[in-house]
Amino acid sequence: MPKFEKLEFYYSSKTQPDPRYPCDIQKALADLDKLAERGFDARAIDVEELRDVFRAYHKAVSGPDPEEKSVLNDVKGASYSEFFGRTIPALLCYSKANDRAPSRVFPRIDKEKLITVNDALEAILGETGVV
Repeated sequence: MPKFEKLEFYYSSKTQPDPRYPCDIQKALADLDKLAERGFDARAIDVEELRDVFRAYHKAVSGPDPEEKSVLNDVKGASYSEFFGRTIPALLCYSKANDRAPSRVFPRIDKEKLITVNDALEAILGETGVV
């Protein structure tokens, strides 16, 4: 996994994740806290507290290179505000803290395997030695 300097986790305190894109919200929040304690710029954003999620959603679907796109790019037939951070919690990973767009977004499919937000956070924690 590439090195990231900034992480933004979009989730909902009111909506359960879609079972096709599982996410243990409480574990993700605890993992972000561990990273923040180690000096990472790691933020959790409850979409229920945002007036408009479009800016974050737009970064998630347009920021990464085409080969790094997340499952958010493949969801059809629903308004972004219905699924972004709600039924599909999203982890936006920035290579540099001052980057305007993420270099990778989770969940994503890599070689036909779903990599969840929790999988990504676990890998990042493992690389940093945080347990």
